[in-house]
Amino acid sequence: MTPLVGILVLLLLGLAGARLSLFIWTGKLGPRLLIVTGMHMLLLGFLLGSHGLGVLGRDLLRQLDPFLALGLGWIGLLFGLQVDRRHLREFPGRFMALALAQGVVAFLLFLGLGLGVAALLANRGVLTYGPAVRTAIVAAAATACISTPAAIALLSDTFQVRGRLTQLLFFIASLDAMVGIAALQLNYALHRPGQVAPTGTWLDAALVLGSATILGVTLGVLFLLLSRPRPHREELFLFLLGLAVFGAGAAQYLGLSPLYVCGIAGTVIANTSPLRSRVYRVLQEWEKTVYVILLLLAGALLEFPSWLVLPLAAGYVALRIVAKGAAGWLSGAVVPLRITPPRDLGLGLVPQGGISLAMAISITLSYPALRLGSGTVGGTVFSIVVLGVLGSEMLGAFMTRGVLRRAGELSPHREAAVVTREETVVLADFPASARAREPDKEEG
Repeated sequence: MTPLVGILVLLLLGLAGARLSLFIWTGKLGPRLLIVTGMHMLLLGFLLGSHGLGVLGRDLLRQLDPFLALGLGWIGLLFGLQVDRRHLREFPGRFMALALAQGVVAFLLFLGLGLGVAALLANRGVLTYGPAVRTAIVAAAATACISTPAAIALLSDTFQVRGRLTQLLFFIASLDAMVGIAALQLNYALHRPGQVAPTGTWLDAALVLGSATILGVTLGVLFLLLSRPRPHREELFLFLLGLAVFGAGAAQYLGLSPLYVCGIAGTVIANTSPLRSRVYRVLQEWEKTVYVILLLLAGALLEFPSWLVLPLAAGYVALRIVAKGAAGWLSGAVVPLRITPPRDLGLGLVPQGGISLAMAISITLSYPALRLGSGTVGGTVFSIVVLGVLGSEMLGAFMTRGVLRRAGELSPHREAAVVTREETVVLADFPASARAREPDKEEG
């Protein structure tokens, strides 16, 4: 199939999937999760890939790197728009401290556990412990510390849960992706794209991190200058499209993270532009399409070059549950809050969303040595993360429900009251599902 036909098929599926609604039982979390999280699109992408019909074969996927970068830039902009100081001020500052603290602790715990398991396997001759494996574990830890509010919103909407713990979980899951995106950019700074061995000193890494931040701020300021005449809707869309393309392309060329650079640009726009609400609405209109396309591409990229993929993916999920559970308990004990968070707070943050998939795609674009088919355990990192996200999504919602049950915010009677009702469900928002609130209307 020619690249043009493949791209057209991908776009049509993205547009159709973004508007897909299915009639399912609201009380059955399993079927709802498959639709609301979009995992059926991941399966469709796998069937369209080289292991299935070959519509999205390897040759075509290699030519879609710029297209993937555009999607990463769009997602980064949309996530950055959620870091709006006006709305964050409506929540206690300790909520933000708790969200960031548990994300950092989860990253460090997963990293330590992952390196320990890798060293143990190396001692037994299962794998070769080298720079590629270390880089893969750091990257995997960056994806593992992220939560998603989609599952929490699903439970809240289905069972009408509005308690304080539910709100706290939703707030934390809306913002802890900041830790993962920053950690991935730090990994880019320590292990330059195209290489896996550490390069330079920590000062060099700090300079790279500073350069990525400056580039993001510059892009945000550039948008402010271009949008001063208050452009029409079509012009605003073209500005944002150009910003995402240029920002992600420049980041890829310079060996930086498109998610980080465009996220910084989105944060600048959210806190300084009078058009932030219009920008948000334009980005939000296309977020589902971008999410569906990323799921399709992630499914097409999914391969099984080694039998170790499945046990390592299971290990990813297990390590992540341990890391999030311990991080939630430690952070809740250290950060003082007016409410006393339960000890199993972290288990309510196990659900993992599409930003982790976007980060996995970013890793495959930047590190050829970690691409699939490289013949190394490090080369399976993408498949491990994708399958790990799928496992975390399916298990996480039930674990979150258990946390809310034990806290008394979700009663069995309320669950039984809605188990027989049916309603139409639209594919979940991404990544704007990771937002605390929608921005206010701009003034003037």
